[in-house]
Amino acid sequence: PVFGRHFEEKLKMFLLHWAAALCAIAVVQGKPSREHVFAQPNAKVPAEFDCQMRQMAMQFAQTLQPFRGKSTFERIAAELNLPGGDPGGETQCFNITYNGPDREFTPSFPIPTGSSFFVSLSGSDSDPGTLSRPFQTITRALAATRAVTRLGNPASIILRDGVHYLNETLTLTPEDSGLTIQNYNDEQPVISGAVRLLPTFRTAGPNVYVADLAGTNHGTVTGLRRNRQRAFRARFPNGCKLPTTPSGYACMGNTGNPLAGFGSSLLTEWVHPPKPTMNTPRIEFHPTTPFRNTSDDFQYFQLGIGGGQCEHFVPPAGFWCGNRCEGGAPAPPDCIYRVPLGLLFNKSILPHGPYKHPEDAVVQAWHPGHWASWMFQVGEGNATHLMFSKGGFQGARGSYPDKMADTFFVENVLEELDFENEYFFDPRTEQLFYFTNGTIAPHDVWEAPNLKTLVALNGTMENPVKRVTIRGITFRDAALTYLDAHTVPSGGDWGLGRIAAIHVFGSEDFDFDSNTLVQLDGNAMLIENYNRYATIQNNDFHEIGDNIIAQLGWTTGAPEEAFGFGPDGTTGTQPRFTRIVGNIGYACGLFEKQSSFYFQARSCQNTVQDNIFFHGPRAGINFNDGFGGGSLLERNLLFNTVMESGDHGPFNSWDRQVYVTEVRDGTPSVIKADDELRNNFFVGNYYGQEAVDNDDGSAYYQTHHNVFVYGDRGMKNDFRGHDNHHHHNLYAYINSGFGIDPQRAGHIDYFFENRVVLMNSNGYADYDCKCTNATCPVTHDNALYTPDGNMGKVCGQTLAQRQARGVDLGTFVASWPQPGDIIAWAREILDLPPV
Repeated sequence: PVFGRHFEEKLKMFLLHWAAALCAIAVVQGKPSREHVFAQPNAKVPAEFDCQMRQMAMQFAQTLQPFRGKSTFERIAAELNLPGGDPGGETQCFNITYNGPDREFTPSFPIPTGSSFFVSLSGSDSDPGTLSRPFQTITRALAATRAVTRLGNPASIILRDGVHYLNETLTLTPEDSGLTIQNYNDEQPVISGAVRLLPTFRTAGPNVYVADLAGTNHGTVTGLRRNRQRAFRARFPNGCKLPTTPSGYACMGNTGNPLAGFGSSLLTEWVHPPKPTMNTPRIEFHPTTPFRNTSDDFQYFQLGIGGGQCEHFVPPAGFWCGNRCEGGAPAPPDCIYRVPLGLLFNKSILPHGPYKHPEDAVVQAWHPGHWASWMFQVGEGNATHLMFSKGGFQGARGSYPDKMADTFFVENVLEELDFENEYFFDPRTEQLFYFTNGTIAPHDVWEAPNLKTLVALNGTMENPVKRVTIRGITFRDAALTYLDAHTVPSGGDWGLGRIAAIHVFGSEDFDFDSNTLVQLDGNAMLIENYNRYATIQNNDFHEIGDNIIAQLGWTTGAPEEAFGFGPDGTTGTQPRFTRIVGNIGYACGLFEKQSSFYFQARSCQNTVQDNIFFHGPRAGINFNDGFGGGSLLERNLLFNTVMESGDHGPFNSWDRQVYVTEVRDGTPSVIKADDELRNNFFVGNYYGQEAVDNDDGSAYYQTHHNVFVYGDRGMKNDFRGHDNHHHHNLYAYINSGFGIDPQRAGHIDYFFENRVVLMNSNGYADYDCKCTNATCPVTHDNALYTPDGNMGKVCGQTLAQRQARGVDLGTFVASWPQPGDIIAWAREILDLPPV
C-alpha cells in the first residue's frame, strides 16, 4: 500500500516499521499504518482522558454557538460517541450527552426598511405582493424589487412558509444591489431546486415498482427524494463486503448510503492511458520571474496547458498538467495528470454484467492514495470492459505510474436495482424504477433535483453586486455536479467543481446569515473572483455532496487559454476579507471525497472563526496555496475528519505555486503575510496524520495557543516548507513532536513553549541533523511528557547534551501527567471555565 504523497519514501517507512510484524497487511485495528514514529508497546491513551476530552468538545461547541437548538447539540453528541478516537483507533467513551435547554434555533429578523414584497404559496402573481395579498413566486417578487433597487433604494422579498420550487436559477445582478431575501418572523420557508414528481407506481417485479413519467416535467432525474429524504442510484456493490479495503483503510458504508461512506472494497484492473512524456502538455508556461528564493523547491510559477487528459479541466490547465510538476510526486513526466480510461471485469467482479445499456453507468473510484474519489461516465462497454467517455477530473493529482485506482463501485444501472431505497431512471422510456421491501403510499412526496445552482450573484470588479442579504431560509435539493466542469485551482492536490448551489461572483458586502443548506448534491457555496467583505455566518450545512464553502480567486499572466491563471495576484480579482463565522457543517463529501467544510485557493485575508465541523472524508479546512496570506483561523472545533482518506489532518495546506501579491507590506512580493491559527480545538482522529498538516512548501504560519489531540505529529513541515512557528500549543497523545525538512538560513521553523504529551520516548523531533546554527529549527522551553518519563536521543544526542550546546534550553521531560491536568491546560487555552 501507498500512504502519503512521496510514495517511495513512504513505502520505505512502511517496510522499516511494519514488515517484520505485519508481513501480509499494513492494518492496525482496521486502519492504515501511520507514518513516522509509532507508539511504544502497551502505550494507550487513558480512557479517562478520552472521555473528558469529548465532554470538553461538547462544552466548547455550546460555548461557540450557544444559540443552536437541542437537535443540533444531540447530533454533535452522537458524533462524539462514534468510534475512531485515539491513535490506537478506538473511542473509549460513549456517554456524551446534551443536557441543555429543550429548544430549537428558529431565526427571526425584523422586516427591513424600504419596500417589502411578500411571497406565499397561496398568493397570486397578479396581486400587489403585500402581506395580505402576496405574490406566489419569487420570480415575480424579484421583478417588483428591481423597480426599486435600480433606483438605488433598498427592497426586500419576504418568504412565507412552505416549499418554493425554482424553475430557474435566481440570478442577482448589480441592479439588485440593496436587496434582502428573508423569512417572515420565525417561519421556515424552503427554496428547492427540485421538480415535484407525481408518479403512479405499479409493480414491476419482486420489491420493484415502476412509474411512467413521459409527458411530465421531470427534469433529468440524476437524484431522487422520497418524503424529502435521498434515494440512491442503483449500484454494485451495495456496501462493504469486508471491514477493510485491500489498501488498509476501513471500509465505511454497509447500506449503499453515501451518508455512511464510499461503501465498497471491490477491486479490478484498469485500462491505462498513454504514458505522459515531457511533450504531453500543448503549452508549457514557466516564466523566469517571479522568483521565490526561500527554499530549494517551488521557486517558479509553473503551468501546463492542454495535452493528454488535462484537456478535461476548465480551463484546460494546471500545476499537475506541466512538465515541471513537483512536490511529493514522481519526477516529470510521471507526475503529469492521468487517470484510467476504463476498467476490466468478469462475473466475479460484476456478477450482473455485461449491462444492456452500459452508457447509463457511472463508475466511482478512489485515487490509489485515497486522496480523492473520481467519477467516470461510461461511454461504451462489452462483456469484459467498461470504457469511460468523461470524468476523473474531480482531483488535481492523477494516478500513480504503476497503479491507476483503488476500490470502486458502479451506479445508475438497472440490473443493479436490488436494495432498499435504490432507484433507476431510464431516459429512453422515461420510466422511474424504485426498490423497496415496504409499500409506497399515495401521499408520499417525490422530488427530483433539477437545478444545479439555486442562487447566483453575477457581478464584476468594476460593477459588483452590493449589499445583498439572504437570511433565515432553507436551501435544498440542488442537482449532481460531479461530472460537470472542474478546475485545478492552484498548486495543491485538490480539484474544484465550478458549480455551487449558491454561487457568488463579483460582490461587495454580501451577507448570508442563519440559513440551512441541506441535501445539496454538489458544492453548497462557491465565492469566486472579485468579492470583498462577504459574511457567511450562523448557517447550518449538512448532507452536502461536495465542499460546504469554497473560495476561488483569479490571477493573471498566463496565456489566454488558461483564463484566470498566472502568477500576478495584484489585480484584486479574488475573494478577500470574507468572514466565515459561527457556522456548523457536517456530512460533506457524500459524493466527491476530496472536499472540506472550508476550502480556499487564490484567496486571502479571510477570517474563519467560531465554526463547528465534523464528519468529513478529508481535511476539515484546506488552504490549497499560499496566496497572499493574512487569514485568521480562530476558535474552531474540528473532529471526525479524514474519516475515509489519508495523508491529511483537520487542517491542510500547500504552497507549491508562486504568486505575487501586495498583502505582506503593501508592495508586490512573492512572500505572503503570515496566516494565523489560534485558540482552535482540532481532534486528529480517524486517519488524521496530524492536527495541522502543513504540506509541500507551506510557509509563514503562526500556529499558537491551540489544543491538538491525537494524530501522528504535532508540527509537520515537509517538502521544503519553512518559516512556520508553533508555540504555546497543547499536543495530547501524539507520536512525534515535530518533523520538518531541511531549511535555508533566514527561513527556519520555530517550536517553543509547547506542551507535548507523547505516546513514546523517541518521538520528540525529526529534522536534518546536518543543519547549522543558522539552518536548524529553533526549539526551547517545551514541556515533554512520555510514558516512562524519558526522552530518546535527537540527532544522536540526549536532552542534556543538546542543552549543553545551547539547544532546547528550558525544555524538560517528565512522565505522563494525569488526564485531568491535560484537560485543565486545554480548558485554559480554550477559555473554558475550570471543572
